[in-house]
Amino acid sequence: MYDIVTHGGKRTKWNLADFHIKHMVLSPFQWKACRLPVRLTWSAVKFTDRNLHKVPQTCGVYTFLVQPGIANHPYCSYLLYVGKTEHQDFRLRYRQYLREKKVGDESRRPHMTDMLEKWDGFLWFCYARVQSNLIDEVEKALLTAYLPPTNKNFPAKVSIELRKLFGT
Repeated sequence: MYDIVTHGGKRTKWNLADFHIKHMVLSPFQWKACRLPVRLTWSAVKFTDRNLHKVPQTCGVYTFLVQPGIANHPYCSYLLYVGKTEHQDFRLRYRQYLREKKVGDESRRPHMTDMLEKWDGFLWFCYARVQSNLIDEVEKALLTAYLPPTNKNFPAKVSIELRKLFGT
């Protein structure tokens, strides 16, 4: 089964199997063990060119969620990626992702471009302001708890366990 996609002449067909995330791990043990040094207050914008101006020029942690938007269900989301904006602000990072999506297959990070293209129209950029001295600790805790499938780099202990699990 195929889904026709029009992305600036890049890829014109997606096989339904392309949308399957093979390394999605949901671990209640990781969730229960999560200890954050600060309480996070999240904001979200749908990931589109038009919403760039809604993203603040502050630093912290961010995630990408995919939401199907079916039947007006308010809580159906899948967390795909966790990142941080330590030496830049959220708006600049958001703009970089918009650029990355435009260059498509020429991107330096194909796993990110793949996420941005596959889930186009259904992605949300969520961000939480964090003091600069806590950003690394918060990102590490979120990566360890959520185990997002699009991330490539995890804390060492988690990377070892993921390699055991998936044999990579």
